[in-house]
Amino acid sequence: MGQDSSLRSLPAFAAAFRGGSWDREVSVSTISRWETARAPVPWRAVRRYEELLGLPRNQLTATARTVWRYWAPGPVLDVEAVATSPTPLEDLLDRAVSDHLMTGDDWDRLVDGLCARPDVVLMPTGTWEQVAERLVEEMVIADDVPWMLRFESLNRLLNHPRGGRTVIAVCAEMAAGSARPTATEIVCALDNCAHPDASDRVLRELIDPSGPLAHRGAVMASFRKVDYRHFDEQQLTVLARSVRDSAGTGPFGDQVEPLRWHLAAAHPEYARALLAGLARSSRPSPGEAARGRTAVRRVPADTAGVVRRVVACLGTVDPDRLHDSAVPAALVSEALASPLFDVRLYAAFLLAATPFRAAVADALAAELVRPMAVRRRIAVPLLEGLRVLGDHRHRGLLQRLAVTAGVPRSTSYAAVRGLGHVGAEPGAGDFLHDAVAHHEAAWRDSRDPVTAATLESLVYAVGMSARDDLLAAVLAEDRCLPAARAAAAWWLGIAGHRRASALV
Repeated sequence: MGQDSSLRSLPAFAAAFRGGSWDREVSVSTISRWETARAPVPWRAVRRYEELLGLPRNQLTATARTVWRYWAPGPVLDVEAVATSPTPLEDLLDRAVSDHLMTGDDWDRLVDGLCARPDVVLMPTGTWEQVAERLVEEMVIADDVPWMLRFESLNRLLNHPRGGRTVIAVCAEMAAGSARPTATEIVCALDNCAHPDASDRVLRELIDPSGPLAHRGAVMASFRKVDYRHFDEQQLTVLARSVRDSAGTGPFGDQVEPLRWHLAAAHPEYARALLAGLARSSRPSPGEAARGRTAVRRVPADTAGVVRRVVACLGTVDPDRLHDSAVPAALVSEALASPLFDVRLYAAFLLAATPFRAAVADALAAELVRPMAVRRRIAVPLLEGLRVLGDHRHRGLLQRLAVTAGVPRSTSYAAVRGLGHVGAEPGAGDFLHDAVAHHEAAWRDSRDPVTAATLESLVYAVGMSARDDLLAAVLAEDRCLPAARAAAAWWLGIAGHRRASALV
């Protein structure tokens, strides 16, 4: 759906394909097989789609790599380099261990180069640690395509034959220490890595978590580690016992029950212990439980109605050119109705790379204006989707839901999480100042885990908006939630060149 109308014709598109990142002719039948999933699409071809359609660099390649990694893990050399780097590998490495700016594209090229040399030795000693620590720190404060490029780069380094073990250790140490406010994302990244150290680290955070965020990351990582058979029999026994004993409540426990069903389906010998006491009405079908990533099962009527209304918006996006809405409609259903957070997230990523992004975001916002939707469970996936798809036009809605009296705490928490990504402009006026005061008072009054999580997430939004004055104020307030103060200290400790790099 590029701007050049002549490319709407498949023969014309095929005729124009040679050039840029693609150095040979391509037939109409080849493109047809790519677009109907009958043949794999080379990474250079995905890059060429970006070029022909006039899309921002990496919008398609980063999305494709990130989502592909979720579905099909493999060794570090399972993808070819998307493009030859114009900058020598040594120069990119020098940038990474210095205070120079590193863009997401720089990371992509650097890691491509390192992975093309599985026996590479980095000198001096400690270079792997420096590279990994900076990459992780930038990743957890990046957003959209810059985040995808760094997340995929981290995944490849975690599987590097020589450096992977060091990268695993860096992730574990950061999640348990300096980067605890973003531990979910860091621990969850270990799900793709088959190295025994990665499995050990995930189990350690399940058995004796360094914090609730790290525990949630370990729960989420376990879905795919079970699927990919990363755990041996002894580890599976430990996993089953840990999941059985997890409370599964509060803002960080939403994935525990789905993991119980998932593990029980994959390993029926643990089913009786895992499922004792769980409502049979929530049980997925055998096929759904076995794969765990299936988007929609036993969808409540009110949720199904929301899905139908959001899907209806697809027809408003150039209907003359929308020949088949089945794929985007399925993605909307996954983004709103899957019980698994990762499925919802990756479905939103895919929608964000399409021309439907703005229309779907507006439809999600329209649902959140409905008072009934705000009070129901569907509000959380709606806000999660808006966090990925939304823009500055939706910032006001998130701000209202974040602080309005009477909004359920879980909904307010989800809205606050979106503030760090949707229209997070530097400064952000007085709203963040007032919001911090509001949620500090709420936490002192209730001391419940959802309110605490909301305040901690609000500090992340403050950091994303570059409000160092507010971060310093939170850190200086002795009565403030300790986790919020720790998050403020972490933000203030991030070097300026890394903060600037994470934006690009």
